[in-house]
Amino acid sequence: MLLVPVGVAATASPSPVPNGPRSIAVSVPPDPVTLRPGETAAVAIRVLNPSVSPVTVTVKGEGITLGNNGTTTFTGKPDPVWADRTTFPSGAITIPAQHFVDLSVVVHMPSEISPDLYYIGFLVTPVPTSNGQVVVINQIGAFLTIDVSGPRAGSLSADLTTSGFNWGPIHINSLVIGDRVDGRLTVDNTGASSLLFFGENDVTSAPFSGPPAQQRISRSLLPIRRSRWFAVTGAPAFPIDVVTLTDVVSYPNRTGTGTLEIVRTKSVLVVSPWVFVVLIVLLVLAGGWRLRVQRRRRELRSRRTALRSAA
Repeated sequence: MLLVPVGVAATASPSPVPNGPRSIAVSVPPDPVTLRPGETAAVAIRVLNPSVSPVTVTVKGEGITLGNNGTTTFTGKPDPVWADRTTFPSGAITIPAQHFVDLSVVVHMPSEISPDLYYIGFLVTPVPTSNGQVVVINQIGAFLTIDVSGPRAGSLSADLTTSGFNWGPIHINSLVIGDRVDGRLTVDNTGASSLLFFGENDVTSAPFSGPPAQQRISRSLLPIRRSRWFAVTGAPAFPIDVVTLTDVVSYPNRTGTGTLEIVRTKSVLVVSPWVFVVLIVLLVLAGGWRLRVQRRRRELRSRRTALRSAA
């Protein structure tokens, strides 16, 4: 059953780090690996040693919990679903300095499994040397994403909020005193399956229209009942302008043959602090001009009174 090439030869790293930190890195497939129910397949992984000393490691499976905003927590014990269905490289694996080794994890899929994304966690742990010292500092955790194709009940919701204007108990969502609008797009998985989504934040302004701006939201994984949030921003084209943030979240439909979209829009009046500075200066100048006019009028009245008295 063991199909893992533990004795694979190490290959030189494409970009060695002569004086780099003594750490290890793990590379897994960037996209979910598509497997069918009942299928057995080897999934490639790569373990990199960028340090100037050889490193010996072990690889073993461990349960994983995916949290909000891409956080990952390992359970410290075997995964009850995948422990008997995955085969990891056995024994100690030595990685020469500034090299990497290509390994594989053999996955035995259940004969009956619902269409969804599944996660298989594992740890790469450094082995103490003969003198009791460890070459690397921390063990490295990673996980494989397995995609079982088929219709799935996926659903997302999204919410767009902006910081707005805050002064004591006063809060106005549609007003910002500053040079930009800062907001947060929150995406929640409200369905019964994990989803991969992507999106964008489009920025326009009026009535002083400037060049359109766009902030891309890269493809992100969102497990069931989890959330991800992204900072979004938009700048006005003029010191006083209405900035509109239009956020679009795209994800696969039930069959995976099309795309569903969620659109959220916020319009905010942005007033630069310099506007108030200029306004205060103008008020001061206007006040000074009015005082000067009033003083001149008083002086004229005084002269006229003096002339009448002299006559």
